[in-house]
Amino acid sequence: MVDHPTPSDRGGRRFAAVMVSAACMAIVSHGACMGKRGVNPGERQTKVDANRQPFTLEQLSHLDQKTFEQSLWALRQAMEQPSSIPVADHETLPSIAGKLRQTSESTPEYWPAVLRFLQFASSRMAKKAPSPGQPPKVLSDILYVGIMRGIREEGKTILFDGGTFGNSEFTNCRIIFTANPVQMQNVRFTNCVFEFPPTDPPSPYIRKVSHTLLSSDLHSILIASL
Repeated sequence: MVDHPTPSDRGGRRFAAVMVSAACMAIVSHGACMGKRGVNPGERQTKVDANRQPFTLEQLSHLDQKTFEQSLWALRQAMEQPSSIPVADHETLPSIAGKLRQTSESTPEYWPAVLRFLQFASSRMAKKAPSPGQPPKVLSDILYVGIMRGIREEGKTILFDGGTFGNSEFTNCRIIFTANPVQMQNVRFTNCVFEFPPTDPPSPYIRKVSHTLLSSDLHSILIASL
């Protein structure tokens, strides 16, 4: 005589089957999650960044505008490479300056890239300027009367740290700007290196100076009023 399963037996077997199925799905799901967690996104990105070959300045100068704007991190990286010196010629640097002029200030890493570029580019052009690290001559200590008497400085490192002056010329100098504004009228810079405080974002004064320099050829800059 064959025993037929009672309703309660059938219900118990269905319940057991459901539980086994659920357990299997949980194991598979857990394995998949563990597989995904094997290398987290941050670690993957770090490895990609480490393996990514740096751009040269020449390569950056030939990028289209959109790609260039997405590669400002690469511009800063390229300027720190020893190999950047030979290719920082009079075609490459103006091309990069032109692309920076077309880049929005809201672009990530814009200001650090611009400020670093201005120092880098001007130092490549001003061969006779003092080397970095020399004690600067503070502008406020230079004797002048009003804005009508001019200043003539050559081959000096000068700290621009506040003040008002005009009708002046700086040749083969290293000019170090600070956050303290300097009011200038009819001031010319010839073959000078320009350094800026590493602030992001910079003050309105530093922004204005930067735009003026970026719009020049960095060889001879006349600031009519600032």
